[in-house]
Amino acid sequence: MTARHRLSAGIAAGAVLALAAQATLPQVASAQTTPAQPPISYGAPIPGFCTFSFNQIMAQSKVGQSVVARLKQLDQTWRAELQPQADAINTDKRALDAQAASLDAATRDAKEAALQLRYSNFEKLVQQRQQEMQATQQKEIGVVSQELEPVLRQLFQTKSCSVLIERDQGGVSVVNPLMDLSVQAVSSLDAKIQTLTFDRVHMDQTSGAAPAAR
Repeated sequence: MTARHRLSAGIAAGAVLALAAQATLPQVASAQTTPAQPPISYGAPIPGFCTFSFNQIMAQSKVGQSVVARLKQLDQTWRAELQPQADAINTDKRALDAQAASLDAATRDAKEAALQLRYSNFEKLVQQRQQEMQATQQKEIGVVSQELEPVLRQLFQTKSCSVLIERDQGGVSVVNPLMDLSVQAVSSLDAKIQTLTFDRVHMDQTSGAAPAAR
């Protein structure tokens, strides 16, 4: 495939940004978005059997909401920073298309190759930002998980649980609310921590980033 054909097929830098936006937004399910369902009649609670939903806790706790809001803000920031580059590439592509017929083959090929290189570098930068956002999300959700662990441990003891299952990963679709610790975990987590302050992870930084500030 020639440089000209490659440009025609993939030069829409703005589309790359749009796809990147979809890829990097934090995927945290919210119980509040679930459509209303008919009332369920639960059987008796099973003694010692307890569950929780990390997604529900992230969606309903103040610290979880803080993390999601900040991730969205960081995502919007890097896309806004790269948008001028996308616009410039698209503008130069249109200009090159308009004058291509008047250029000799060597000049046209050189200009197309230079533009293709700019686009390739732009794609790499977009991919790097996506990876940085994914790393940031994993890091901060890890911080929330660490804060949540002693909360769940305390609830496990208080409720005399024999087993604790994470509903989202354990395949538990419906459970008697009396057996689920999520709501109480949200309340306890809110009393412990309500926000995290952090910036986007940068791939050129060394490993072992400093802990996020509360």
